[in-house]
Formats: sequence, C-alpha cells, structure tokens
Amino acid sequence: MSSEPDIMGEEKERLHTRPMDRSDNPRRTHPLKGALSYTSIEGSKLPVWQREPTSAGRIWYATDKRNHTVWVTKVSLSHPRETA
Repeated sequence: MSSEPDIMGEEKERLHTRPMDRSDNPRRTHPLKGALSYTSIEGSKLPVWQREPTSAGRIWYATDKRNHTVWVTKVSLSHPRETA
C-alpha cells in the first residue's frame, strides 16, 4: 500500500463538496483572468477557476450554480502555457 497522499482523490472530493471555497489556501484557488475567465458549456457562460493541487499541477473548472454542476475543463501536470 502506498503512503503517498491521494491528491486527485482529495481534489475530486473538494470539487464535489466545495468548489468555490478558498479558505484552505486562497493562493491556490482563484478565478482565471482575461480571455480564460469564462467558458461556454451547454449554452451557459460559466466562470472558470483554477485550483493548484501541487506546485506545478493545475485543475481548471467551471461552476454552474444553477444546475449544481462542476465541469473540469483541464487537468495539467505542469503550468499551462495559456497562462504564461
């Protein structure tokens, strides 16, 4: 059995239960800016947030409060080039 933390399992649980909560580390959860700040999913314009589970890894997700849905739009093991 591995003693390493289950980072993706923790992130999945976090996005499921509290996608907009920044209290654990506000520097690692924030909305994207500029052209990346919104995405269109199923006809709805949704804000895009970035979660940094590791120093290099990134998870981008859009929250649809009306339908109580979180859409994961990108998972990257390194810093996304779009935000460089």
